[in-house]
Amino acid sequence: MEIDNIVQDLQGQGYAKFNLKNFTDFTIAEDELKILKANFADMPLDTYSEGNRLRNYIQVAWQNNEVTYGKFEPYQQTKRYNPVTGGVVRDYQNIGAEILKTALFNNIVKTDIDIVKNIEDMPPVEELMIGVHLFRYNAGKEPAYSSPAWLHKDDEDVVFMHLVDVSEDLVGGESIIAKHPKRIDRVLRMKKTFDTLVVNHRCFHAVTPMSVPEEYDDNAFLHRDIILVTFQKRETGESIE
Repeated sequence: MEIDNIVQDLQGQGYAKFNLKNFTDFTIAEDELKILKANFADMPLDTYSEGNRLRNYIQVAWQNNEVTYGKFEPYQQTKRYNPVTGGVVRDYQNIGAEILKTALFNNIVKTDIDIVKNIEDMPPVEELMIGVHLFRYNAGKEPAYSSPAWLHKDDEDVVFMHLVDVSEDLVGGESIIAKHPKRIDRVLRMKKTFDTLVVNHRCFHAVTPMSVPEEYDDNAFLHRDIILVTFQKRETGESIE
């Protein structure tokens, strides 16, 4: 079973790579995929940190086997995990209602929830903070990159990175996996729509900066579009400093 393999890899090595299309009940309506892909170009710039990323965000409540979308609490990370914007309350534009109501988007979120349900050291999904970020890395001669820009762990305990689209000629965008920040264990590349990398706190991870090829015009841009779904344990009294 696909979920068993994913959970086994997470518990053993801290990451798993798969494609959502491998799930027999994961169906893709082409009209909904077009709606999802079209959204990325219209997202606003993430002004909280450098890196030339466009970004939308929503939070998820899971109750009685149903998903509800909204903004339920402030979004922030700790400086322990994110020295760039840790401790800053960030408010991003909501993911559009047209996307939230598609079966495709809901299937992505629910598949991730099904996987997390099977991770033994995670609390019930109802007790977790769940967030969904849509990212476009808008890469030109000036690179696009993540924040933090190199090997790190996230505040969130389990993080899913789903590839939606990537320009064929994009330079960079490889995922780096490391058990220790001084040693690289794996370099992975997501190429196909809904290729997915999921990580937990058992490994460090990063994405290499992205740009256009050297021979491209100065005004040219390429992109890498990602859906990030995060699950975080609630801890009382944790400082954001």
